[in-house]
Amino acid sequence: MNNSFRYDINGLRAYAVILVVLFHFGILGFSGGFIGVDIFFVISGFLMTKIIVSGIEKNAFNILKFYLSRAHRIIPALVVLCLFITLIGWFTLTPQELKEYSKHVISSLSFISNIQYFREAGYFDAASHEKLLLHTWSLSVEWQFYIILPLLLVLLNRLSKSSNILKIFFILLFIVSFTLSIIISKSNPSAAFYLLPTRAWEMMAGGLIFLLFRHLTLNNLTKKIIEWTGFILIAISLTVFTGATLWPSYNAFLPVLGTFLILLANNNNSIFTNNKICQFLGDSSYSIYLWHWPLVFYLSYFEKETSLIITIFAIFISIILGWLSYSFIEKPSRQWLSQKKLYSGYLITFTYLFIFISIFSFFYLKNGLINRFPENIQILIKKSNDKNPLFSKCQIGSGTNVPECKYGTGDIKLIVIGDSHAEAMIPAIQKALPPESALIDWTYSGCPTVENLKKINNTDFKCGEVISKFTKKIKKYPHTPILIINRINVLFHGAKDGDSDISHPIRYISKPFKTYNAEYEKTMKEAYINTLCKFSENNEVYVTRPTPEFPLNIPKVLIHREIIKSYAPLTITRKAHLARSQLAWEAQDEASKKCGIKILNTTNFFCDQELCYSEKNGLSLYFDDDHLNIYGASQLTPLFKEIFK
Repeated sequence: MNNSFRYDINGLRAYAVILVVLFHFGILGFSGGFIGVDIFFVISGFLMTKIIVSGIEKNAFNILKFYLSRAHRIIPALVVLCLFITLIGWFTLTPQELKEYSKHVISSLSFISNIQYFREAGYFDAASHEKLLLHTWSLSVEWQFYIILPLLLVLLNRLSKSSNILKIFFILLFIVSFTLSIIISKSNPSAAFYLLPTRAWEMMAGGLIFLLFRHLTLNNLTKKIIEWTGFILIAISLTVFTGATLWPSYNAFLPVLGTFLILLANNNNSIFTNNKICQFLGDSSYSIYLWHWPLVFYLSYFEKETSLIITIFAIFISIILGWLSYSFIEKPSRQWLSQKKLYSGYLITFTYLFIFISIFSFFYLKNGLINRFPENIQILIKKSNDKNPLFSKCQIGSGTNVPECKYGTGDIKLIVIGDSHAEAMIPAIQKALPPESALIDWTYSGCPTVENLKKINNTDFKCGEVISKFTKKIKKYPHTPILIINRINVLFHGAKDGDSDISHPIRYISKPFKTYNAEYEKTMKEAYINTLCKFSENNEVYVTRPTPEFPLNIPKVLIHREIIKSYAPLTITRKAHLARSQLAWEAQDEASKKCGIKILNTTNFFCDQELCYSEKNGLSLYFDDDHLNIYGASQLTPLFKEIFK
C-alpha cells in the first residue's frame, strides 16, 4: 500500500454517507442503510492507525497536535450546524424540544452524545428520531476512539518497539470488542449500539488493514476481485438487514468485512470509487452527514415525510448544504486553524466551545424559554405534559421490583394491574372511587398482562415472571375487584408508530416468532385469556377495551401546527381503530364467556360513528401518541364508576 491520496477511500465515503442519508429519509430499498456508519468506522480506524503508527515510527508523532487536528476537522462544521439549527429552532421548537436540543448540543460538543442517547432510548425507536442531533452519536464514538487509541499506542511503543507486539495488541482488542458486541447486543441492545467498547472492533478492523497489509502489492485483477467482493458484501448487508436486526453483534461483521476488503484492494483506479460523483460526495461526506438529519427532523415537523417529491428535494438540499459547508466552513477553517501555533489553536478551540456550551446551558436551565411564544401557545405547551405525577415513580420497565403505589385513603377497594396505559389512567380511576376508599396499582411498563411473557434479546424484561407473581400476590386481597388495563394491541400487532417492534414480534411465551402469523396470534390469545381467568378465580376482574392510538405525538403536533399556523384536527377513522383492536376484542370476549371477565368499552368516549379524536375543546387528550393525559383519562371516570355500582 502506497501513501498517495486514496481515491478509493474518498469514494467509499460517498457510498457510506449516501446509504445513511437514504436510510434516514426512508427511501425504499435502503432499510439497511445504517451500515454506512459501520463503513465510516472502518475507514476511521484505518486512517487514524496509519497516522499514529507512521508518526510514532518516524519519531514525529505529537499527541497534542493529533488531537487538535481532529478538532479542526470535526468541530467547526458541527458548531455552525448547531448555530443554524438554533436560529431556526428559536421560532419552531417547543420549550421542551429546545431544552432537549440544548442538552444534546452540550453532549455533542463534549463528544459524549453516544452515552447521552444510550441513556435515553434505542437508536431505532421512534422517540430517538425526534432528536435533532441524534446522528452525532457516531462522531462521539469516533472522537472517544481518537482520544484513547494514541494514548495506548504511545504507551505500547514505550514498552516495546516490536511491530508483532503491536499487531497482537490490535488483534486482541478486536477479539475482545467483537465478543463484547455479540454478548451485549443480546442483553442490552442500546448499549451495544451506542458505546465504544462494542464498536471499537470495527475501527480496529480498519487498523489491522494498515498493520498487516501495508506492504502488500496486488495486481490489477486481484484488486478488482477483492474490491468487487467487498462491494457485494456491502450490497448484501444493505438488503438483508433492517432496524429490527440485532446490531452490531455478529451481523455487523458482514459490512465491516466488505469495507475491509475494499480498503485492502487499494484500487485507486476503480470505476466504483474514482469517478467525479463519488469524489464530490466523498469530499463533502462529513458535512452531508451533518446536515441531512436536521432536514429529516423538519420533514417530520412539517408532516411532509410521506411526500416523495419533498423527500427527494430534501435529499438534494442535504447534498448542497453539505457541499457549502465543506467549501466555506470545513476547508477554510481547517486551513486557517492549522496555521496557528499549538497554544493558539487550543485556546481558540476551547474558547468557542466554552461560549457555545455556556449559551446552551442557559437555554437548558431556563427550560427552553417558554416566553418566546404568545399566550395561546404557552397554554398548549403547559398542558402538553399533563399526566399522572407518579407516572414514572409507580412503574418499572425492567427487573422484578415493582412498586406498590396507593392512591386515596381508607380501605383498598380496587387493584389496578397493567402497563403504562394503566398508570396514565390512575388519576381518573381514583376520582371514580367511593368516598374514603383507596386503590393500589401494580404496573410494569411495556408489559401486557400475560404470564410467562418474555422479550427477544432483553433478559432484564421480567414481565411474564412479574405477572405470575401478581397472580399469587392477589390472594392477599380476596374479593377485591381488579381492573386490568393494557396497550394490548401492541401484543398482537406491534407498535403503530414506527417503534422497533413493528416489523416482527419481540415478545414470546416459549419460542420467538418471525412474523405476526396465525400461530403467534393463537398463542398470545390463549396466554392472555388464561391469565385474565387466573386473576378471576377469587376476584371480580374488569378489563378495558384498547383506546385509540395515533401515528404522531399528539400534543407536540398540535403545538407545532399552532406555531406554524397550520391547524387541522388530528383524527383516525373508527374503522381503523376497531380493525387494529379486533384481536384484542376477540380475546376479551372469549375471556368474558370463559370466566366472567367484565369489559369496559372505552371506544365511544373518544370516537363517534366515523372518527376517533385526539383532542377535545382544543386540548389534547394524550401526552404522546397513545397515552392518555389527565384530561383525556378524565373522560373515562364515568366508565370506571361502573365498577363500584
